[in-house]
Amino acid sequence: MNAIILAAEEGAHHANSFLLPGDINEVIWGSIAFLLLVAAFFWKGLKPVKGMWYGRIERIANELESAEAARREAEGKLAAVESDIADADSERDRILAEARETAGTVRAQIIERAGTDAADLRARGTADVEAQKAQASNDLQAEIGVLALGAAEAVVTNSLDAGTQNELIENYINRVGAGS
Repeated sequence: MNAIILAAEEGAHHANSFLLPGDINEVIWGSIAFLLLVAAFFWKGLKPVKGMWYGRIERIANELESAEAARREAEGKLAAVESDIADADSERDRILAEARETAGTVRAQIIERAGTDAADLRARGTADVEAQKAQASNDLQAEIGVLALGAAEAVVTNSLDAGTQNELIENYINRVGAGS
């Protein structure tokens, strides 16, 4: 194997350098091919590459503009929501104040109505008591009259003469009439 490596080394005495290869034809044809490719690129490929490049720049600019518009719209909606929240807070406070005021008014009305109802109830109770007293007094007078009449009849029938009976009855009627 060492013999093969040595044989390969003996036959390969080219002056290869980094900048210039050993065969100048290779450099010329390679350079011509490179320049043709560069010319073909500038002739046919540069316009589509520029179109893609500028198209991408335009797409990015459009995306930035739409993102900015979306941001502005979102900020507007945020401001509207914050305004609605502030309005809702003030509306809540207004409703609570109105409810407290209404509750105070209703409470005062209920207290006033209860006082009026209690006074009416007392007046009706007093009137009922007075009516019951008057009825009892009338019933008592009627009963006394019936009893007095029965007693007078019994006295008259037992031994009173007519003049004495009339005098007793008139005195009794006068006393009962004066007592009521």
